[in-house]
Amino acid sequence: MGTVHHEIDEGVLVLTLDNRGTNSIDLDMAHQLASLIEARAPDVGAILLTGKGDGAFCAGSDLGELKRAHDAGSGPAELLGAENRAFDLIASLDIPTLVAINGVAVGGGVELSACCDIVYASETSSFSLPEIRLGVFPGIGGTVRIPRRIGYSRSMELMLTGRTVKAAEALQIGLAHRVIAPADVLAETLKLARRFAKGPPHAIATLKATMRRGWEMPEREALEDALAAAVALGGSAEVTEGLRAFFAKEEPRFPRRGS
Repeated sequence: MGTVHHEIDEGVLVLTLDNRGTNSIDLDMAHQLASLIEARAPDVGAILLTGKGDGAFCAGSDLGELKRAHDAGSGPAELLGAENRAFDLIASLDIPTLVAINGVAVGGGVELSACCDIVYASETSSFSLPEIRLGVFPGIGGTVRIPRRIGYSRSMELMLTGRTVKAAEALQIGLAHRVIAPADVLAETLKLARRFAKGPPHAIATLKATMRRGWEMPEREALEDALAAAVALGGSAEVTEGLRAFFAKEEPRFPRRGS
């Protein structure tokens, strides 16, 4: 049985997957992940996900648990449903979400990273979606979120072949946003998360909500929606503080979430 370690670092909720070196997600971990996010997200300004050790970020769903369920005739619904709930929670958060890929990301590990806003990867990391070799496919949001990130054709090729993408290619096609030395990937991701946690919470939440709505709207409607949201923010206390700090040549002191 694996676990999800958690700590709060300067307004950042750091969640670390830990399961026997592979950091694959079993049912208990999926429930832990959802519970921690529900309980702690309202009080922090950013969330960072990573895996314990440097061999794996996350090797996807726990295949041992899936095989036991398959052999018992109960199928994958319970585990995949719990994972989907946790992933949906992450994808729908109104605070920045970051992931430090510190090793292999396989199957559900790639799907989990695609739920996050920012993906930093170590130079020795890799990404793969090999589910088709088991007679299944990336069903925890992978066929939806990954094409929206890297495009339909690239996603289809990766899912049909199951091939492994190394860090440099992951950066090129958009699975990762930055590639960093293995010793530095967690620290650099945490540095960015701390910066986001000090940002204006209402403006960040509005930014994320506006981008999500705009993705589903016709261009003209999305432009009008974004303008209306920006105008509505104009008289906020966050804008007052941002302008004050700019002209005073100081760092702005925005309120922390939960304060």
